Amino acid sequence: MEYISDNKKYLVKNSAFPPVGNVRLTGGRLKTVFDNNIAFLKKFDLDRMMYWFRVSAGKPATGAPYGFGNGHFENNLYGQTAGMFLMSAGTALLWREDKKLRDTVNLIVEEIAEYLPEDGCIIPVDKKDRFTLEYPNYVRAWLTFGLLAAGYSGNETAFKLARRLGDWFNNVPEAKTAKDMNLGFQGILADTELYVSPVGEKADLDTAQTCYREEVWLDKLINGDSDALYRHTNHPHGTVLTAIEGYLDIYRITGEKKLLECVKSVLKMVERDWQHIGGGIVMCEQTGDPHYPGCGFISSGYSYNELCCTTFWVLLNQRMGLIEKDNPHYYDQIEDSLYNMLAAAQVGDTGYHYLGRLEGAKDYRYTDIATCCAATGSRLASMLPQFLYTYDSDTVYINICADSVIQIGGSEIEVKTALPYGEDACIKINKWAHSRLKLRIPSWCARPVSISGVTASPGEYLTLEGIAAGTVIHTSFPFAVTAVLYKGADVIPGKERYAFRRGPLLLCALRSKNANVECNINNPVFKPSKDGRFILEENYQLEFLPYIDINDEPFTAYPVVEAKG
Repeated sequence: MEYISDNKKYLVKNSAFPPVGNVRLTGGRLKTVFDNNIAFLKKFDLDRMMYWFRVSAGKPATGAPYGFGNGHFENNLYGQTAGMFLMSAGTALLWREDKKLRDTVNLIVEEIAEYLPEDGCIIPVDKKDRFTLEYPNYVRAWLTFGLLAAGYSGNETAFKLARRLGDWFNNVPEAKTAKDMNLGFQGILADTELYVSPVGEKADLDTAQTCYREEVWLDKLINGDSDALYRHTNHPHGTVLTAIEGYLDIYRITGEKKLLECVKSVLKMVERDWQHIGGGIVMCEQTGDPHYPGCGFISSGYSYNELCCTTFWVLLNQRMGLIEKDNPHYYDQIEDSLYNMLAAAQVGDTGYHYLGRLEGAKDYRYTDIATCCAATGSRLASMLPQFLYTYDSDTVYINICADSVIQIGGSEIEVKTALPYGEDACIKINKWAHSRLKLRIPSWCARPVSISGVTASPGEYLTLEGIAAGTVIHTSFPFAVTAVLYKGADVIPGKERYAFRRGPLLLCALRSKNANVECNINNPVFKPSKDGRFILEENYQLEFLPYIDINDEPFTAYPVVEAKG
């Protein structure tokens, strides 16, 4: 949650800052995702979210808690749903006021305050169970994130409750055992996020360092030990990225360069060994620990591309992008994940896919916010406006071109674009009080882009100076069409499988994995068909559709290809 522009608790200051509340989405696919997310959040029932809080306080509880049978969600991780709702709704309120969301946020906070135990531990379970399952890390993290988001949105009581929860954890002896629990590494972010908040105290940082820092593991990660990354606990999972986010937070707070080395090493390992085409992360929850480096599973027999892992990946890249403001690679990563994982995972206003399947059919299980994936997906959708722009005292950065308006430091910029489906964009400078504008030229562009005599290559920022209010910039981002050879575990003997990208979007063949394609892989040419579909010039019988537009159709992102050229 990067809501503070100039936090005095950071020794290593951001070199650029995210906008806070001063971006408005005006159209396009990202606005659709944001709007659907608001509608999704407004469907949640207060009584169900507060069920276990009321039971714990000995108060009447009506209805039934969120959860699925005897599964691993609200029914045995009491209190998580309220935290998940708060972190999504509180964040959304930074960008758009909504009375129903505001009222629900305030009512949740009010009830938690009313039922607050004397010791400050708001996790609604018996004292004997506070350090079982994932309560001290999983539930505590969601409640902390949620209360902080509610606080940033204007509810001061929420900040106080987050402080009380932090005080409890900082002072119980059992905290030192938390990292050894299942998914224990998630707890570090609860401490670092609390520390840099308006109610943070040094004890929060001390707890993060004392209870979660692991020197041996840290050294292995710096040395590029992939095995150490994915085998961190007895529960291999992409949520290990939350520990890396925490290490990055501690670097920013303390300036300890060793931690930055670790983060950069992990970023390289994940991109190389676990990143799927489209920005998903293969290192996901699966019994039997199959997600070894380079596995690249796409068959429905395995879990991969969990939406929570995508969220953590985006947030880690955003943190790095704020530190290294002139490195557009981080926003290449963010854009890829937002369009091809987040947008594709959203099921209208009813929820989010748990897994980003790349073959067979999309997975409609677990769309409820009582699950980690749906909740973190909702949180990510609530944060969308803050990924589009960054700024410093002299410069406004357009990191992702999407229909939007930003007002920052006396400048106002309006962007209208056909992206991600079309190439054209128009940037209007309605007001201007900065020295320069930097526009990211995505790495997926087919060639350099020139504006007013200034040229930048794909994967660079194009810098414009001497801008005046009233300037209108018309440009385009030429789509490269590329074929990417599949090298993972789900190869078909004697066959080659390729994925196809058109600009920022992953294209999928509308057929099972038996789809056969004949084309020039060095220059694949797609032509528009009907209903947003495409056909290959050399293979007109087989239709392709952007992954974000796949619904119930059987598909594969990796058809078998007989390569020419």
